Amino acid sequence: MRTSEDSLVDLIRSSGLEVDTVQGNEPGPSVETAWRAMAGFGVQPSASFPLKGDLGGVHRLWLEDARRADVIDEDGTFLLTAVVTGSSGVGWVRVRLADGADVARLVDDQGRIEFIARSGSGGHICGITAEEYEHWIVSLTL
Repeated sequence: MRTSEDSLVDLIRSSGLEVDTVQGNEPGPSVETAWRAMAGFGVQPSASFPLKGDLGGVHRLWLEDARRADVIDEDGTFLLTAVVTGSSGVGWVRVRLADGADVARLVDDQGRIEFIARSGSGGHICGITAEEYEHWIVSLTL
C-alpha cells in the first residue's frame, strides 16, 4: 500500500530533484509552521505568474529567489515539502538540485504548483503557492 511518504518522494523525483533523505519535522520549524507563514496575512510575492499558461521560466525565477533567500546550500541541497495527502506528517525531504530539475512539475492534484523549500538551518523558506488567478513565489524569514 502506498504511503504519504511514497507519494511525496515520487512527486519530488518527478520534478528531477534528487532525494537524499526524509528528514521529518525535527528539528523545526515544521512543515505546518512553514505553510502557515506562507499563507499569512500581508504576505506579498516577490514574483507572480498566471495559473494557466507557459511555465517555462518558473524554475529560473524560483531558483533566483531561493538563492537570494539563502535557502539552497552551496552543495545544492535544501529541504522540501509539496502538497500531497499527508505530506505535513511526513515532514521535510532533503533534496539536491540536479541537471534538468524543474520545480514547475511539483503540482498538486488540481494542477497547481504548490511547494516550500526550506534552508537547512530552518531560518528561511522560499516556495510557490497558488492564489486566486496566479502562482506566487514567496520568500520569508522564519
